[in-house]
Amino acid sequence: MFSASELYKVEKPSRYIGGEYNSIVKNWENIPYKVALLYPDLYEVGMSYHGLQLFYYKINGETDLLAERVFTPAPDAINMLKEKNIPLRSLENKKPLSSFDVIAVHFLTELVATNVLETLSLGEIKLFSNERTPDDPYIIAGGPAISNPAFFEPFLDAIFIGEADDIIVDLVRFLSEARQKHANREETLQRLTTLFDGIYVPSLKNSVKEHHVLREDIYYPERFLVPNVEAVQERAVVELMRGCTRGCHFCHASSYYRPVRETPPDKVVELVKSIKKSTGFSEVGLLSLSTFDYSKLNDVVDRLQGEHLNMSLPSLRLDSLDLSLLKKVDPTAHLTLTIAPEAGSDELRKKLNKGFTNEQILRAVDVLSENGWTKFKFYFMVGLPFETEEDVRSIAKLLNEADSVAFRNNRRSRIHGTIASFVPKPFTPFQWERQITPDEAEQKYTIIRKSLKRQIDVSFRDPWFSLLEGVLSRSDEKVSQVVLEAWKRGAIFDTSENDQKRAIWEDAWQSLNLDPLDYLKGRSTNEPLPWDHIQVGPEKAFLETQREKSEKGLLTEDCRYGCLGCGVCEGDLWPTMA
Repeated sequence: MFSASELYKVEKPSRYIGGEYNSIVKNWENIPYKVALLYPDLYEVGMSYHGLQLFYYKINGETDLLAERVFTPAPDAINMLKEKNIPLRSLENKKPLSSFDVIAVHFLTELVATNVLETLSLGEIKLFSNERTPDDPYIIAGGPAISNPAFFEPFLDAIFIGEADDIIVDLVRFLSEARQKHANREETLQRLTTLFDGIYVPSLKNSVKEHHVLREDIYYPERFLVPNVEAVQERAVVELMRGCTRGCHFCHASSYYRPVRETPPDKVVELVKSIKKSTGFSEVGLLSLSTFDYSKLNDVVDRLQGEHLNMSLPSLRLDSLDLSLLKKVDPTAHLTLTIAPEAGSDELRKKLNKGFTNEQILRAVDVLSENGWTKFKFYFMVGLPFETEEDVRSIAKLLNEADSVAFRNNRRSRIHGTIASFVPKPFTPFQWERQITPDEAEQKYTIIRKSLKRQIDVSFRDPWFSLLEGVLSRSDEKVSQVVLEAWKRGAIFDTSENDQKRAIWEDAWQSLNLDPLDYLKGRSTNEPLPWDHIQVGPEKAFLETQREKSEKGLLTEDCRYGCLGCGVCEGDLWPTMA
């Protein structure tokens, strides 16, 4: 993409050179079908995403297919590409985006929308799907953040709703062949919806149901790309289990990825050893939505004790926390224990369908700090449904008590909190709820700040960017115009918060005479929702029932121990335990 002399002029030139250990560079001329995997963020962010590795090796494992990576360049590299009129190219064969048959875009957060437009523009791809000809690549997107695609529909030919492990190869072949035959695009996309589950085509406005993968069809990469630049998460990753059946009422992932499908322990151990051997990573992340819910975790940890690995433990649920198991993990290697209470009081936590108590949280901090753990990170939200001012104050109270407990056992202990505004997500029991305004969020932040001990480090997410996420996630078709206008005005990398980006988005809203606060309002369960034609996770009636239980503070049991009738499982699809 850049010459050697040009690479010296950009920050972190290794982002753009490719050639990583375990990368795959196929003979371009000999491969008939070609897909670009576009991750709309910086190289070091995208290289930490397990899904990118999964599709990279799955597609490249086919002799007639080729998958190459494309990331959004940093601003300095973007400026150079524009100044020199150089099209954005893939890392492997350095081919322009326009030369691929399919461009597959990963959406892990709605806030990458402007990055996608910038990256497609740099690749000289027509932005609007209705302007593309039979010779243009097909642009298809997937990921949890595009399950309500209204904010980005005009720019996509198709959206995949759900998990694509067992479909992606045939899907790429079909679209690649259609492009190379110069087939009519409208007819091709119409056939796409009949041949494959989970396909939504914006131009057709078709109804679609999320596609799930049976456990035996989940793809597990046995190698891992080793980044040229230190990645955000510098470690190998093994998927411990997919899905979560806890059903926290705010959690989109719990809806999108259910039911739970646990990887057999023999497979986990085999993958860890294989990836360690092929990468040299000394840390392995056991990927899941709720690691301590994995039924064979003790077995896996015991069998990996002699492998000289640091094991990364993601956000933990205190009601499944196994303190005896945590004692097997070296706290000096695993630097931080992450806990997500979400709410500061037991009463409000029940309304979220989280049944553990502050007493359990403090007991865990007590035991672990006694056994060498020194860093504890907590996640909370403000603006939750049914929240009172006392619930807000309880966040500071819980952090203060955790600090006292940890410091009593180990003077090196540190408590860190991250606090953000609650964002109602589609396909959850809270999808109808009101989202608080940035001014309201700041008032709640002030209450917490005034009550916290000085030594506790707490970061507060800018509530305006929570507003933006909330607008995009529950958007209608008008919001896509705002996305385009914001991008034209210079919005990019909106996951990085600053006042300049906020001003750009505000100007975009004003230019279209739209008010983002309109999208924060609560909604009646009787009114149509912009995403009603898309079925993700539990049926709507089940979500309504869960919302009613939330108001009463009634917990719903884990569906692994008894079917709740949510409507996700059918045929061969059921929770699959290790």
